[in-house]
Amino acid sequence: MTTFSFRLERVLRWRQAKLELEQFTLSRLTAECARWDRALAELETSRAHADSLVLSSQTVKGRDLSAMVRYKELVATQKQVALNRRRECEKKMEQQRSRLLQARREFRLLEKLRQVRRAEWEAAVDREFEALAAESYLARWTTRMRLDPAP
Repeated sequence: MTTFSFRLERVLRWRQAKLELEQFTLSRLTAECARWDRALAELETSRAHADSLVLSSQTVKGRDLSAMVRYKELVATQKQVALNRRRECEKKMEQQRSRLLQARREFRLLEKLRQVRRAEWEAAVDREFEALAAESYLARWTTRMRLDPAP
């Protein structure tokens, strides 16, 4: 009896490694998008805090208001940049999801092929055992018939 060997085992392992790499890349992009979300939240918190400082002040001078306007413009610019980066990240994630899906399909295809080949091999081994058992039975039967001929 031979042991089962799948001729495409190396290809299957390579596809599995590719699948894991695509999953890792997607998780990295997910973390990057989460960082941009946190940056956006921090910008919004910073802007709200600056507003509350000015509004809670007893006296507000012109230069304070001017500084506040410039600060809000800066925060708005930074927020726009962060939003653009977040959108780019989301776009990359969508592309990565499709690559991951393709890698998963390729891996599963080979995995199913391996299962089919394994089932075929097991069926062949079973047939071989049955043939061996039949030969063994016939050999014993013929020997018994020679030793004890029927009257």
